[in-house]
This record gives sequence, structure tokens and C-alpha cells, in this order.
Amino acid sequence: MTRDTVPQRGQWAHAPLVFVLAQVRFLPSATAAPEHLRDAIVTRLGARFPTISQTNSVSIEINLDAAPNAPRTTPAVAYDLVNNDVNAMVRVQQGALTYAVTSYVDSSHFREAWLDISEALADVHVTTVTRLGLRYVDFLVPPHGRRPEDYVNAPWNLTGMPTLPGAMRGPDLHVSMVDVAYHVGRMRLQFMRGFGVPSLPMDLQGMLSPRQQSAQASPGECGVIDSDRWVDGEHRADRATLSQLFTQMHTDVSSAFRTMITPLARREWDPEAATGDNT
Repeated sequence: MTRDTVPQRGQWAHAPLVFVLAQVRFLPSATAAPEHLRDAIVTRLGARFPTISQTNSVSIEINLDAAPNAPRTTPAVAYDLVNNDVNAMVRVQQGALTYAVTSYVDSSHFREAWLDISEALADVHVTTVTRLGLRYVDFLVPPHGRRPEDYVNAPWNLTGMPTLPGAMRGPDLHVSMVDVAYHVGRMRLQFMRGFGVPSLPMDLQGMLSPRQQSAQASPGECGVIDSDRWVDGEHRADRATLSQLFTQMHTDVSSAFRTMITPLARREWDPEAATGDNT
């Protein structure tokens, strides 16, 4: 990744992709405490993530046994490792390892960088992960004369929804979510449209700030596509297993995205109809 004036966002020429995240979760242990996993990543990749910050918070444990007990608070420490361009970061938490970017070459490049990071799990004796996740966020900022609905198929574009009696027009604000089962794991697709400047979902804020490629002259209609694919269950934490699972999850997210968007979106975001995809 380089300090380009225009961030790289995959192989589509005008991809609306602004944020990509990969995560694994694992059972907490003394050897895999956040500070130990942080040190393992620094030993392997410290030059790639020279800036390290610590976050302290409090977690609340509630005992649901028959005998009632007062909730217990325990300190929680997390570490963020950030690269020089502030477009890639690693977050280390108790029982979780996350990699997020706002600029990347393509899905293969992202996956290999993520697998390099995940190899540090072996250094702290994590051999099994209990959840894997892959998430993509796209910002739709239509040019003049277009609307967010022009870029997504039904049911996201509300085709067939009547204007309510007495209303001036259709909805100004619309949030749609579908949760779909796969042979292994699930995917949650969300489409949000409204007015103003698009922003990351609340649970992703506080990580990296997206750099919009072309903002509107003034705030107008915009939309956000949030694609979240995950797999639960125990899986080996070796590179080959993680690569296979994340490759499959990427294939599923990419296929869902292509199904979700309209021919207009394909033309504007991939005008040369390249063989690659924006995820």
C-alpha cells in the first residue's frame, strides 16, 4: 500500500468500497493475552504497523445461575497497531484478532496480508478459532441526477412499494437487512439510504476513517451497503485452513454483491468490465 492521492479499493475502476475487515475469535487463555499476541505480531510484522495505541475499557459479567449475584466488572485491554499511511490496522483484543483496511490492491492481496498477521496466533499457542468473519462496507454517493435506488435491485430499491396516502414521496430514510444461511455459516446484508454524508456502521466507528474518492458538492442522497459473512464452530488456525475459509467467504460476499447491484452500477463502477471484482 502506498500513499496515493486516490486510495486503491480493489480491481473495479470506480468501486464504492471504503472499508474491509477480517476477524477471528478464539478461546481466551493466559498465553494468548492481548499483550502477548500484540508482541508476537510486532515481532513478525512490526515494521508494517509502527504505531501502537492501547485502549482500556470495562466489561460486565452477569451470572445467570440460580443464586443471584451482582454483576462483576473486569478490565478489558485492546491494542491497535496502525501503518504509516493510516489505511490499515490490526486490533488485538481478549479472544479476538481483527484486520481492517480502507485501501487495498485486491482480495488476494488483502487475504495474504491478513494470513501473515494471523500466523502470530501460533506464537501464542492458539491452534483453534471459534468464529471467522469477513465484512465489506460500500458507500453509494450518486452523481447528479441519480439516486441510491438506481444502484440496487429489488427488494432494496423498494420496487413495488406504494407511496403512502398523503405523503409527498417515497421514504427518505430506508434500512433493509436480510440474514441468510449458507452450508457453513451465515451472511447479513444491509442496505441503508438517507441524506447527508455516508458513515460506517456504529460498531465499526473508532477504527479507520474511510477516505471517500469523490464526495458530492453538497450533502445529498446517499446509501451504504454492509455485507457481513461469518462462520462459527471450531476450525484449525493454520494458514491453509484459514485461507480456504476466507476465500470461500469472499466468494460468497462477492456473489451476493453482484446479485444485489443493477446493470447501471456495474457500468459505472466497472466500466471496462474487468474480470476482477470490487470485493
